[in-house]
Amino acid sequence: MAQGKSSAECVSIAAVGDVSSGHKPPESAFDYVTDALRLADIRFAQVERLYTERGTYQLSSGAFNNEVRQPPATAAIFKKVPFSVLSIASNHSGDWGPEAVEDTVKAFRDTGIPTIGAGCNIAQARSHAIVEHNGYRVAFLGYCSVLLPQFWATEDRAGAAPMRAHTFYEPYEYQPGAPPRIVTVPYEEDLEALTEDVRRAKAAADLVVVSFHWGLHYTPMPQKYQPVVAHAAIDAGACAILGHHPHQQQGVEIYKGAPIFYALGNFAFHRRGGGHARCAPNGEPFHKDVYSTEVEPGQHYDYRRHWNEGGIAYIDFDRAGVTKVTYLPTMMNDLGQPQVVASSHPQFETTRRYFEWLGTGIKGGVTAVPVSDGRYVFYKR
Repeated sequence: MAQGKSSAECVSIAAVGDVSSGHKPPESAFDYVTDALRLADIRFAQVERLYTERGTYQLSSGAFNNEVRQPPATAAIFKKVPFSVLSIASNHSGDWGPEAVEDTVKAFRDTGIPTIGAGCNIAQARSHAIVEHNGYRVAFLGYCSVLLPQFWATEDRAGAAPMRAHTFYEPYEYQPGAPPRIVTVPYEEDLEALTEDVRRAKAAADLVVVSFHWGLHYTPMPQKYQPVVAHAAIDAGACAILGHHPHQQQGVEIYKGAPIFYALGNFAFHRRGGGHARCAPNGEPFHKDVYSTEVEPGQHYDYRRHWNEGGIAYIDFDRAGVTKVTYLPTMMNDLGQPQVVASSHPQFETTRRYFEWLGTGIKGGVTAVPVSDGRYVFYKR
């Protein structure tokens, strides 16, 4: 399969969700999907790891400290595909302190791959990266809604660009202990900064793509603040939203002709240590204790049920905007390597129906997902 399949009048992006390196050998992470990624002109991924030999492990992160930090030289695996731009904004951005963020930015700069969403200070974290192809200038911006306060970038501290949200709980009924309605509202100052960033990027580029590390992990539906933020970004000039963090796929919305992928799922995710992560910041309960549930004897929902499922989102553009949005599902094997799910495989139809169900939980979500040439079709102009 050759690179750059779009015509001279168009440009295409292939976007994937969370990538956690640590595979053995490192360059084997993308062995089975390189050709599929190269079908697009520009390739994007969300990076869940830090590439550094410095820093101090932050106990409050709740992460596996033997996995998050990777040797800087292994950042070169992303050049093999090659990826065109990477988001490094995540809840793991601060796991090894500000020095690790600085080194991660440098490690990718040394490979020639621009990064978004985190930097040596807040100005760098909020800066857009521009990728050029076929005469198009495509600007990328990145933000994170799920990180501890000490992981935010400031004027003099490295970290991630925040897009924070307030959380409120309202009981559905008067009874003490009744299930609550969970209300999330974006921070006004972060939303204002975000829309200003998008407008600035739009003035410098033909297309603007915004990446968000957001939502609630191991759950199928977006939180209430997410459509508000996504719509505001599109109203300000963005033409596509790429979401990640929940470690499972979530639904797709088309808003004013722009796709919103609320969560792209796990793509390549090596877990060297195994076991279960702890909840942050107190590190007391495990994720499995909070997100798994046994509704009655013998009826158990495992929070990692969709852990291996992900995919490649293909977004095609011309000068008038988005022309087509398709999706190629993938599944990780036992080594955490993504492999394309063929349309003849039972999982292909299972995931297609799952996306249709996911769409019913989103106002304006895509609830009919046809298939064409082995891909799901979410939009066609």
